[in-house]
Amino acid sequence: MTTPKALQTLHLLDVATFLRIVQWNTRKGIRRFARLVSCSADGWLYPAAPALAALFSVSLAVQLLIVLTVGFAIERVSYYVLKNSFRRNRPPRAIPGYQSVITASDEFSFPSGHTSGAFLVATALTILLPPVGIAGYLYGWASLVALSRVILGVHFPLDTLAGALLGGSLAWVALQLTGSLL
Repeated sequence: MTTPKALQTLHLLDVATFLRIVQWNTRKGIRRFARLVSCSADGWLYPAAPALAALFSVSLAVQLLIVLTVGFAIERVSYYVLKNSFRRNRPPRAIPGYQSVITASDEFSFPSGHTSGAFLVATALTILLPPVGIAGYLYGWASLVALSRVILGVHFPLDTLAGALLGGSLAWVALQLTGSLL
């Protein structure tokens, strides 16, 4: 069983790591890049994945559409329940005097929804398109999304780690539920 002291120590390490990472946002180019990467995971680009897949295979596009629809249906509910169960304050509310680069769209920090969505997409595409060899690019992008959320000051590192685990795991669940895993 995890003790309150262990949780407090973990939180302090998370805050210390956060404070080191957010020092990077003092450079204008890094802030701009972080905003762009973060925006790429706002969700509006996700429908493009099945549309692009349709250029190569209609059956793959349909399969991808179904997997992502099921995956995001489960992910959004899970994300909402977890956020409202843990109710972890975002960095600007948890750290006196800290101000984030952007304003978050909701109140709580754990887990990161942008990160969970990015890892859901990266995992689903990696499994459905294995011969294409894009796993490194997809997981690189998803990891940059996670890092961007910390750099922009709206998540602690453990929030994004939890989001990555949530999204990747739920992609597997969606692939299982839709019969897409071989």
